[in-house]
Amino acid sequence: MVGFCLLLIVTLFVGGFILRVKEFKSGKVTAFESGFKGVGSIQISFSIHFVIMILMFILFDLEVVMILGVLVSRGEGFWGVLMTIFFVVVGFYMEWWYGKLIWSY
Repeated sequence: MVGFCLLLIVTLFVGGFILRVKEFKSGKVTAFESGFKGVGSIQISFSIHFVIMILMFILFDLEVVMILGVLVSRGEGFWGVLMTIFFVVVGFYMEWWYGKLIWSY
C-alpha cells in the first residue's frame, strides 16, 4: 500500500510538471507580496509601523488559539494563558506609550 501511494505521488508530481503551462513573462518573477519593486537599491526603507501591526495581529491570532485550546481542555493551562495575555497587554501598552501606534508622518 505504501509503495502504491508513493508511486501515485511521484506520477502525479511528474505529470503535473510535464503538463503545466509554461509562460515566461517578466511579471512571473517579480515580488508581489511586499508591494515593493525589486529594482534599485536593496535598502529601500519602509515604515516600521507596518511590521509592528503585523506582529500585533500574529500575537492576537496566537492568543485566540491558546484561549480556544484552554476552553476545549477544561481549564488546563489556564495560568499559561493568563501570563500570555498579561505580556501581550503590557507589550501593547508599551507600544502605545512610546507612540509606535500613531500612523501620522
